[in-house]
Amino acid sequence: MTASTKIHSQTQMLHTCRMVVDSNSHHSMLNMHTLPDSPDSLISEALIPQVRTIATLIAAERHDFNQSSPNVFTDEADFFAARILVLGVRRFHLDITLLPMLKTANKRAEAFAKRHHMPFSPAEMQMSLHTRRPANLLIIETEHEMPALGNLAANSRAFAAQLSNIIFVKPLEKNREMV
Repeated sequence: MTASTKIHSQTQMLHTCRMVVDSNSHHSMLNMHTLPDSPDSLISEALIPQVRTIATLIAAERHDFNQSSPNVFTDEADFFAARILVLGVRRFHLDITLLPMLKTANKRAEAFAKRHHMPFSPAEMQMSLHTRRPANLLIIETEHEMPALGNLAANSRAFAAQLSNIIFVKPLEKNREMV
């Protein structure tokens, strides 16, 4: 971590949340029919468009626009970086094999936050087995409370309403003429 990055290290109570993810919708193993029976404690990433937007912007910063764009523009680490920044995720419950990807996601989130003057808090991993969890269900711990309003759409809208607005402000140019 660099000294110039604003790293939030306040101790906050974390809330566990189960999120249906579709970031890798091109991935053939995702099966939307394997969701838990009770939707009242779930949110949907698809209903929080800021995640996909920030993931795409993170990927775009690595892309050489003098070349053709790849068929799949973002990767898994881009989406995890976006979740860290947008959702305030402080801990992901993941299989240990995903630790290198999470390290990459933290680096990308930190670099993006620094370039855009955003606060950043790195996420950590809670080792978890995936043997009985659907591939498209992610367990996260975030500073935001998990609403339980009885259905996926209402939960997602209520959760999204708690998120900060991400606004990009272009820094003033040094040689700007005074009016």
